[in-house]
Amino acid sequence: MLIRDIMTKDVIYVTKGTSIFKALEIMINNNIRRLLVEKDGIITIRDIIYNWRKIDGTVEEIMNKDIVFITPTSDIKEACRIMTSEGIGSLVVGDGVRIVGIVTERDLIRHCKVKGDVKVGDVMNVDPLVATKETKLSDIADFMKSYWQRHAVIVDEKRPIGVISAKDIGRALLAKRDLTSVKAEGYMTLNVYKVTPDSSLETARLLMAEKNIGFLPVVDALSLLGSVGEREILAVLSI
Repeated sequence: MLIRDIMTKDVIYVTKGTSIFKALEIMINNNIRRLLVEKDGIITIRDIIYNWRKIDGTVEEIMNKDIVFITPTSDIKEACRIMTSEGIGSLVVGDGVRIVGIVTERDLIRHCKVKGDVKVGDVMNVDPLVATKETKLSDIADFMKSYWQRHAVIVDEKRPIGVISAKDIGRALLAKRDLTSVKAEGYMTLNVYKVTPDSSLETARLLMAEKNIGFLPVVDALSLLGSVGEREILAVLSI
């Protein structure tokens, strides 16, 4: 399968002078996680959450100027390799000058199958970010930035009861702007899907693709053991 078969053709652009708040509003309203900034950069919801205190600034202040391209006729396996090696979540589709689309890790997770008998426990992150429902979103956002993460598991003692994503924090920013007085319990996602270390990685991939999610806590009968996300799956798919 080629990139042109799975890419999103309708790319949304903003100008460098667009406010970060407006960019976040566009992402949330369109259920996307990134915007191209004219043709000179890209801004993601993670960039905004990591720099949430600059919410009244412009996208030019925090955008990433290093756009990584892939051609429409490249194989999707190559996209997995590039995203894994570069540590990024999307590729701009084009020839370095003309842009025809964008492909994301979510697109790849939907269309690339995990081959072999790989278990979740073989690749899971054994030290995910953890918080309680009383934790302030400002602290969670700062922890995400420190550890280059975009999810945190909300636990009650050792039992996972929810997940906070960068998108959840983005919703709070739109509503409140100031995260220092907002607790996780008001914005965390409940009814979280989970897997065990013995689950096949293909099962985790299928669950993410079906439910349109990018992160799963890994549990046993009593407690949180780790997490698995798009990044871990892409690393396996890139081999």
